[in-house]
Amino acid sequence: MFKKDSLIKNVTVLVTGTVIAQVIPVALQPILKRLFSPEDFGVFDIYLKTLGILFVVFALKYDMAVVLPKNRIKALLLLSLSVISAFVFTLISIITVFIFEPQIISLLQFPEKYKLALYLLPFSTLFFSLFNTFNYLLIRDKKFYASSINKVNRRAVEGTTQIGLSFVSTIKSFGLFIGDLLGNFIYFLSAYYQSFKGFKIDKRFFKISSLKSVAKEYSDLPKYNIIPELLNTGFFAALSFLILAKFNIKEVGFMELTQRILAIPSAFIAYSVGQVLLQKITELVNNKQKISGELKKVLLLLLAMAIPFVAIILLFATPIFKLAFGNEWEVSGTYSKYLVLFYALGFVISPLSQVLISLQKFKINAIWKIGRFIIIIPLFFINFDKIDNYLISYSILGSVSYLLYLVIILYHSNKFDNSIK
Repeated sequence: MFKKDSLIKNVTVLVTGTVIAQVIPVALQPILKRLFSPEDFGVFDIYLKTLGILFVVFALKYDMAVVLPKNRIKALLLLSLSVISAFVFTLISIITVFIFEPQIISLLQFPEKYKLALYLLPFSTLFFSLFNTFNYLLIRDKKFYASSINKVNRRAVEGTTQIGLSFVSTIKSFGLFIGDLLGNFIYFLSAYYQSFKGFKIDKRFFKISSLKSVAKEYSDLPKYNIIPELLNTGFFAALSFLILAKFNIKEVGFMELTQRILAIPSAFIAYSVGQVLLQKITELVNNKQKISGELKKVLLLLLAMAIPFVAIILLFATPIFKLAFGNEWEVSGTYSKYLVLFYALGFVISPLSQVLISLQKFKINAIWKIGRFIIIIPLFFINFDKIDNYLISYSILGSVSYLLYLVIILYHSNKFDNSIK
C-alpha cells in the first residue's frame, strides 16, 4: 500500500491518466497518417511549433508560480493574473494576424489554402494557456486524478474531430487544426470545472492592487523565464523551421511523425513525473527537508525506462514505422534513429528541472536555456546536403546540453541539502 500522499502514488495517478490520454492520439496516428498527407502534417507541425512559442508569453510565466505560495489566496491571485494576461495576448495576436496576414504566411511558408489556420491559432493558444494555468492549481491542491481526467477528455475530442473532419471535403484541410482547437477548449473547460466545482470565484481575485502585489513579488518569473523559455521553445522549433527553410514542407511532415513517436515517453510519463516532483520538492523545501533522495529515486526510475526505448528505436524503428503508418512514412523511422539519444536524455532530465523551480533558481534555469539555444545557432548558417547530417548535428548538440543540465540540477540539490542543519 502506498502512503496517502507518497510521491510514487501521485506519480502513478498522473502517469496512468497521461498514458490513457496519450494512447488515444498515438493509436489514431496510423489512421490519421493515411487520411492526411505529409504536407498537411508539415503545415500542422509549423502551426503547433508557433503555438508553443506564443504559449510562452501568453501567461507571462506567472502560471508556474501558482503551485509555489503557501497561501492559497495568493495562488489564486497568480492564477487570475495569468488568465488576464492570456486574454490580453490573445487580442494582440488576433489583431497582428489580421494586419500582417501576408507577411506571416510568407514567414511561415504557409500554403495559401491553409491561411484560415492562422486565425484559429490565437484561440487555440488561449485555451491551452488557460488549461495549463488551472492545471497548476490542480497540482497544487493534489488533485492528480482530476488532472489526469482532463488530459483524456482533451485527446478524445481532438482525435475524433480530426478523423471526422477528414471526410468533409470542404474543410478537410483544416481538420487537424480544428481538432486541436476543440481539444484545447475541452481541456480548459474540464480543468476549470475540476478547479472550481462548488466554489464561487471571489471578485477580490481581480483587484488591481492585489494583482500588482503578487506580480511584483513573483516578478522574477517573467524577468528570468520568458526570454530563456522562448529560446528553449525555439530550440525545439528550430528542428522544424530549419528543415522547412533548407528542405521542404513534406520533410517537415515526415519529421513531425518522428518527433511525435520519440516524444511518447515524455508525453506518457515525464511530464506527469515533473508535475508531481514539483509539488513534492516544493513541499520538502518549504519544510526545510532534504530533497536529493527523492530526486535520485526519480532519476533512476526514468533511466530504467529510457534504456529499453532507445534499444527498440535503434534496432526496429524503420520496419515499425513502415508497418504502422504505411510505406510513405518509412523515412520517419530512419530519422528517429538519429534523434533517439537526444529525446531519451530529455525524457530523463527534463522532469528533474522542476527542482530548480522549487528552489526558485530562476536565473540558473534561464542561463542554461539561453546557452542551449546559443549552441545551435551555427546550424542556421550551415548548409547541409543531406537532412541526415543536420539531424545528427542537432542531436549531438542537444544531448550535450542535457548532460550539462543534469550536472547543474544535482549540484543545486546537493547544495540545498548541505545547507540544512
